[in-house]
Amino acid sequence: MESLIDSIGAFLSGFLSLARGGFDGVNQVTGLLVAVIAALLMADWSRLWATAAAAAVAHVLIGVVRPVLDGAPFVLPDLLTLGFWMTVLALFLGYAIVIAVFFFIKTLFTGGARHAKHAH
Repeated sequence: MESLIDSIGAFLSGFLSLARGGFDGVNQVTGLLVAVIAALLMADWSRLWATAAAAAVAHVLIGVVRPVLDGAPFVLPDLLTLGFWMTVLALFLGYAIVIAVFFFIKTLFTGGARHAKHAH
């Protein structure tokens, strides 16, 4: 039983480390701008995971396109490596945290998420 608890503890520790790494990646100027835009566009709490995924993809795309705009050759990231996908997962978790905070602040100022009323 102790080995199961130790395994769960190790998994949660790794998961939190991954989330912390993603939060550090988002906590840059580019990441914060992407998170603010995503939070402003997000309409409801149920869209948090999809919005965080889109923000992580946008972050990767910005990382690919920005060097090209500075005159560097176009280079795709190593899509088939575990390191790339771990980075994307970390960014996803980081964006989920930051977007949730920004969306919460947005709902405080706007009086909550607004739902469209349908006429029946």
